[in-house]
Amino acid sequence: MDDELLAHISPAHSGNVNFHSTVNVEVDTELANLDPAGYRPLRPRRRDQV
Repeated sequence: MDDELLAHISPAHSGNVNFHSTVNVEVDTELANLDPAGYRPLRPRRRDQV
């Protein structure tokens, strides 16, 4: 990775980013899960949170 690019990356914000691989996303599947307003549904509450 270029040193000039690395100068703009904060380790505080890149801990969850994997720079050495790709992530495959099934766009059609993800879009099918959205509600009419374009949002994902909320996760259901766990029983211990009720």
